[in-house]
Amino acid sequence: MISTDRLRYLDAGKVMGPSGDLAGTSLRGADGQTLGEVDGVVVDPSERRLLYFVVKTPGWLRNHRRLVPADVNPHVDHETGAMCVDVGSKDLSHMPEFEAKSVPNFGDDDVIDAIFSRRTA
Repeated sequence: MISTDRLRYLDAGKVMGPSGDLAGTSLRGADGQTLGEVDGVVVDPSERRLLYFVVKTPGWLRNHRRLVPADVNPHVDHETGAMCVDVGSKDLSHMPEFEAKSVPNFGDDDVIDAIFSRRTA
């Protein structure tokens, strides 16, 4: 997991994309395979940056939540409504697991931070 206190988690139902909120949005990889479902995002409010998509993937005994970097050319397939990224299905298992207890939820103080903080270049 990334070691910074500045990261915050936002549930997918609170994040708007081109097709509405991201709750239940399927995530497809570069190979066309379904990687999972967008569960949320991790942001840095002071930098006003989306850093990761949190992707819920099915597992044998339990679901996993993986961090997919936001810089993987995300785009929406308007025919299916799926979000597509330049990550292969085999790459996903090498991405770090999201640990909810290590990233606080985005809150009111984070909104103030995002509005009034100075962004670094």
